[in-house]
Amino acid sequence: MSRGETPTLELVESLMALRRTLRCVEHAGETSGSLGFAALGVLAYIQRHQPTRATDVAQWIGIGPAALSRQVAELEGAGLLVRSPSPTDARAQLISLTPRGAEELGQAYTRRAGLLAEMLKDWDGAKISAAAATVNEIQGVLRVGLDARGGKTTMAPRGPEESPNV
Repeated sequence: MSRGETPTLELVESLMALRRTLRCVEHAGETSGSLGFAALGVLAYIQRHQPTRATDVAQWIGIGPAALSRQVAELEGAGLLVRSPSPTDARAQLISLTPRGAEELGQAYTRRAGLLAEMLKDWDGAKISAAAATVNEIQGVLRVGLDARGGKTTMAPRGPEESPNV
């Protein structure tokens, strides 16, 4: 069977192309000295779920605890995160954004929204909303499927604000 021969394979190809394009858009929207999109994804998850455990962030993003631990250490060193002891588990720590972390995240959202608005200037609000709804539906179905297969993620998205790659 050749590529693109079935609707599912066509979707796979489209999603892969979208992922590559989104990475390019994310890089284009960042200014020198700004945080990378991986770090912003971590900050966005933490903002929505703070205080949270690092293991929960790693599961959501789909990376190992060691990789996330390095990111958390860097973000904490930059003054964007703070760790505190868990009130329910003496062995665990919770992470939260600092005011500076929240400010950096807000600025990143503003930059990205501006860039997308510029790129989608020929789309009206209804078309943008429909595209967001379709992307969120696909994401939700894939997360549920991962959970059913015992995938790394255990949290189903609740809406557009749940996207891990902000």
